[in-house]
Amino acid sequence: MLTLLPYLLLVVIHHFLLAPLIRKKLPLYIILTVVLLALFGTWCLTRPDFPPPGAWQSAQAPPPPPAPGPGGPGPDGDRGPMRPEVMKLIMGILLVGVDLGAFFYVESRRKERRMKELQAEHLSQQLESLRYQINPHFFMNTLNNIHALVDIDPEKAKESIEVFSKMMRILLYEDQAPTIPLAKELDFIEHFISLMRLRYPEESVRIDTVFPEDRTGAVVPPLVMASLVENAFKHGISYSSESFIRIKVEIQGGKIVFRCVNSSHHSGEGSKQGIGLDNIRKRLDLLYSQAYTLSIDEARGQYDVMLTIPSEPGNIQI
Repeated sequence: MLTLLPYLLLVVIHHFLLAPLIRKKLPLYIILTVVLLALFGTWCLTRPDFPPPGAWQSAQAPPPPPAPGPGGPGPDGDRGPMRPEVMKLIMGILLVGVDLGAFFYVESRRKERRMKELQAEHLSQQLESLRYQINPHFFMNTLNNIHALVDIDPEKAKESIEVFSKMMRILLYEDQAPTIPLAKELDFIEHFISLMRLRYPEESVRIDTVFPEDRTGAVVPPLVMASLVENAFKHGISYSSESFIRIKVEIQGGKIVFRCVNSSHHSGEGSKQGIGLDNIRKRLDLLYSQAYTLSIDEARGQYDVMLTIPSEPGNIQI
């Protein structure tokens, strides 16, 4: 134990006092490390008898050959064994080098973990920002719908306010995580559709929905499907001609398949599917990377929107 004490002290001083200086004060670290090794080398030269004789070899080892003259060859013309103080100095330098390598390894892992934490934090902030861009969109459109019913049919307006309160509850309490259960997203869509049914007469707008009965375990990003449904109502309904909206959600092969087909009635906005579409794509990119598909086709007087995403929470990127 006494033999290892100087080396242990050398490593402790380097690891806990000098190595942390690399992060911000590299020149100071280099100077102090050179000073430390110089002091250790001085100690090795002034204390050649420490550790005590015999500590470098076992008791059964044969006695060393006669030492040659200073710097000269031995009787056979070969150089003599390395001096003990030089061996101790080399050992100390190697230990400092090994400790430095271990410090850099631990430091790189720490930086890697911190980088992942920052990326996850940045991703969460992006999702939060995008989510808050969607919510006002729902608020404004829904309130406009209720406002339109107040003068036309006060009773329907009261009913729509009750439905809107249920939607608000979902928005305020269920819309905080990157994903929510599929059942809650479909509940929101059903509330929204019931609100739209109060506004549009059944004879002019046909609304068909097919939702899975077993929704256990499946998760979706909040308001993504609901935003696509809202776009269908906003851009697919006309008071002057018959309109339709067909919504189907299936769970098959570990994926959720959402499809919304609606009539196409061109307005001044052209064929755009609403200002929230870019927002939806950004959220899906952040959450699923390349593990989703979103296609929007316009043909034969109708829009056909299909979204496929993984149904398991383990596929989320954050």
